[in-house]
Amino acid sequence: MVELIKKIIKQTISFTRDQYLIIFFVVALGFKLFFLNTYVLKVTWPENQYWYGILFGFLSAGLLFLPLIFIKKYKNTIAIILALLLSLLIFVDNVYFSYFSSLPTAGLLSSASQASDVGPAIKDLIKVWMLLYFVDVIIAVLTLKPARLLAQKMSERFVLPKLNWRAPLVVATIIVACFCSAIFSLGLSKLTEVMNRGYDTVSTAQYYGAIMAHVIDVTRFVKEEMVHLSPDQEKVLIDWVKKNKPVQATSRLNGVAKNKNIIMIQVESLGGFVLNQKVNGKELTPNLDKLASLSQYFPNERFMIGAGHTSDADFTANTSYYPLYDASTFVLYGNDDFVSLPKILISNGYSAYAYHGYNRNFWNRDTTYGSLGYQKFYAADNYSKGAKINLGLNDGDFLSETADYIKKQPKPSFSYAITLSSHVPFEITSETKGLGVNAKDYPDQVGGYLENINYTDRMLGRFFDKLKAAGLYDDSLIVVYGDHEPVLPAFTAGTIKYNPSTDQGKEVPLIFKLPNETEGAVHKNQGSHLDIMPTILDLVGVKTDTLMFGQSLFASGDKILEVCTDQLFAFPISGDCKADLKTTKNKAAEIIRYNQFDNLKR
Repeated sequence: MVELIKKIIKQTISFTRDQYLIIFFVVALGFKLFFLNTYVLKVTWPENQYWYGILFGFLSAGLLFLPLIFIKKYKNTIAIILALLLSLLIFVDNVYFSYFSSLPTAGLLSSASQASDVGPAIKDLIKVWMLLYFVDVIIAVLTLKPARLLAQKMSERFVLPKLNWRAPLVVATIIVACFCSAIFSLGLSKLTEVMNRGYDTVSTAQYYGAIMAHVIDVTRFVKEEMVHLSPDQEKVLIDWVKKNKPVQATSRLNGVAKNKNIIMIQVESLGGFVLNQKVNGKELTPNLDKLASLSQYFPNERFMIGAGHTSDADFTANTSYYPLYDASTFVLYGNDDFVSLPKILISNGYSAYAYHGYNRNFWNRDTTYGSLGYQKFYAADNYSKGAKINLGLNDGDFLSETADYIKKQPKPSFSYAITLSSHVPFEITSETKGLGVNAKDYPDQVGGYLENINYTDRMLGRFFDKLKAAGLYDDSLIVVYGDHEPVLPAFTAGTIKYNPSTDQGKEVPLIFKLPNETEGAVHKNQGSHLDIMPTILDLVGVKTDTLMFGQSLFASGDKILEVCTDQLFAFPISGDCKADLKTTKNKAAEIIRYNQFDNLKR
């Protein structure tokens, strides 16, 4: 037993002598990734997910340098070059994150817009301490010769054996086994979900570390670029569209907003059940209530989201396409040649800008908004560093600065803004405590939601006042809708009796304020996010032969699409409603997955 221990010790010393740089760089890279995840990204993660991210950081470092333990010639040179490249990657991640609050993606290869944005500020983003990312390489080079001399003396003193293929193989087996064990421990289903459904790189790093987040991102990008339909499959799809695409419907309100500015606001977690209600004796959403009373109000609008959640609301409202149930369209197919509302409006003389108070790469928005045709996307890096409420910049600062940006936007303009303060976890702060509710009196998160949606409503009121002062309110088409309902249990609060198992859990408000409108109307017909784009085009009097899976909500008579299920419009309906709906959604998904938008224009 003693001899076996001595043999293991000698083998370990011998392995360390021969693989000194490899071991040094693996440990150093692991700690740099630990620092990046913990002190730079600063994402608030559940404890177990945090430690998985750290674990995968060290294991990723081991896997990257693993092949070098089997190489003899130029081993150290290759190790130094690899260490420099990885240090540069982490350095770039740090600089990029400090500006965009996200990690760079493979999509940047096809879109240089972000690089041009960060270019002028890059000098200020680079801090002297960031050079520490390269210190390990310098130390390794400087200590390489002394380490070799020390190893030589130890070899002479202890008669260390020469390594054969067994020791490196054992080490490689251990590293791979640990990596596979970590994957299985976290769950293959999670890896499949991250790979196929899509998350931004920071969220992926939450589970797998920054290096694997980049590997997964590149894998998805390559996969997206390589998928294609055969010519015969393309023909079948195009023939189906030609046969079934309806003629764009118009209504009595066609052209009522011709050449008028359009301001579309997607409100985070705005459920239909909050309008015209009181809590603690106070109106919950007085500004939205007033807007709805003086506008064309659709209380029965159904939200449409899939695996991309909120980003699917963006996608559907901007394209009139069904979202994918098993993937985030924005993340996996953000480089598609979408046909969209902003592109059609731009071709009719409009400018089109998007506004969001969070990092531009969340849900891959920066890339996808470019593909949707937005000429500029104002994200968190374009706004002042105001207080954060829940997920991003508080709605007060966000909407105030957005109004200033809209004033400068070339006219006629299409402005698309997304609020954030009513996002989970619905924390109550001094800014959001307007109702004065006691959160302990309600089920989990309910009190926080009520306070946050009330705060967002107050900030929307200030936003509308600022638009009025600039002469942009009365003469614009203003569209307000909820992206989806909040995930809350059943509860009672003031005049609200909410039950998510009923239609209340499916409905979000949809409001169209027409230019110079003074008298509103409530419309009982059921619509969905699919109908927002065709309704806007109807109101501004823009004709298009673009395929849209929704219809103008103001269409009447035989132009009204039938309701297939309690949530969706089917198109077209030829017999079996559910079968037709399934076919239609599959065709929409095929267009998205295989980027067939340009082919459908032929």
